[in-house]
This record gives sequence, C-alpha cells and structure tokens, in this order.
Amino acid sequence: MNTNIINKKKLITSIIFKAISLIASVYGLVFTIDSIKSFTFFTTLSNVALDIVLAVFIVLDVILLTKGKDYKNNGLYILKFLMTLSITLTCLVYMIILGPTSEDGLIGAYLNKYAGSLGVHLIGPVFAIADFLVFDKEFSAKKIYAIYAVIPPLCYVAFVYILAALGVRWYDTMTAPYNFLNYAAPAGWFGWDLSQMGSESLGIGVVYMIVVLLLIFIGIGLLYLAINGAGREAKAQKAELVSE
Repeated sequence: MNTNIINKKKLITSIIFKAISLIASVYGLVFTIDSIKSFTFFTTLSNVALDIVLAVFIVLDVILLTKGKDYKNNGLYILKFLMTLSITLTCLVYMIILGPTSEDGLIGAYLNKYAGSLGVHLIGPVFAIADFLVFDKEFSAKKIYAIYAVIPPLCYVAFVYILAALGVRWYDTMTAPYNFLNYAAPAGWFGWDLSQMGSESLGIGVVYMIVVLLLIFIGIGLLYLAINGAGREAKAQKAELVSE
C-alpha cells in the first residue's frame, strides 16, 4: 500500500480520536459545571485545557490533510504531552481514589449528572491518551520532559491552597475540592489514620499523597514517552527518503 495512503489514514484516524475525546469532554463539562466554583476542580481545568489543545490540533491536522502543510511545532507537541498527562491524572485519581470513595460508588459516580462524569473522567481521557501514544510521533522528545509533568499539578495545588487561605471552602468544611488534598481532615499534612477514609479524607497526610502522586506522574510521563517513541518514526521516515 502506498505510504501516502497509510499516512493519510493515520491522520484521519487521529482526527477521529481527537474529535471523540473533545466531544465526550465537552458533553461532560456541560453537565458537570454548575457554578464558578467548578473551575476550581482539576477535572474541569484539565478538561478545558485539553479541549483547547485538541481543537487546535484538529484544525492543524485538517489543514495538513487538505493542503499538505504541517504547522505543528515541537512546542505544541510538548504542550499536548503535558495536557495528556494532566488528563491522565484526572482519569486515574477518579478511578482509583475519588470514585470508589464516593457515596454513589464507582459506577454510580461515573453515571452521575447524565453520565457527564463518564465523559470528563473516562471517555475523553482514554481517547486523548490513545491519540498521543499512537499518533504523536513527530516531536523531538527527551526523557527530561517527564519532569515537566509536575508543573500542572503543582500549579493547581498552589492555586487551591491560595483560595483556601483566602477563606474558600468546598462542601462547607473542606480546604480543597478533593479529599486527598484536604489538610483540614484529621490526618492533616503528615498524619496517618486509615479509619478516617471517606469522602472528606483518605486518612493519609496531604504531603504524602502529593509526593506519591508526583512520583507516579513522572513515571507515567517516562512510560508515555517510551511507548510513544516520539521522534523515532519521523527519523526512520527521513532515513528511508534519504536511502531512496
């Protein structure tokens, strides 16, 4: 099969993956955003940021498909990498921590608000992650980029705690939108009491949770770069062209 045909099919498939992720995310946001406070949740912020990036990439991919001109640069790919990691954190934290500790249970939590939660926590993230791992091969990636993965979550934690210091409270008593960041819980910053596990606390000190999540995040970044093989496919294609 002609290489150009294969590449065109890959590009079309990538556009479809991005579109599904974007539609699922926007659907979920419509039903999960109910006030200005919704924009203090990492789920909302990571979905909005990813949606903007996906929309830009879809436009640029359509231009590439129709006009043969590629306007995507390395900076855009790095940004997409970071947003993909952010949405991965949204997906995993909800699946492993927030969903199971929800009063509705994991399945009920996903189906909450007309299954809007399913869009922002599972379908949107899964297709965005798949798109990055399978199709984003053109950028020049280095392992050090995985360290950059801590920037979005650390900025978010700083944002939330600044609001908390200003007197903002979530669910009346919590000092963060998420139980594992709630330093007002009995476990506090460095405590440990798993008997307190519930919707307002994991029973684990906030500092421990932040460190563990950041390490996991860096590890996922390294894993994604390894699976993606960013840059290797592009180099191989260039080598083939030179040999021809």
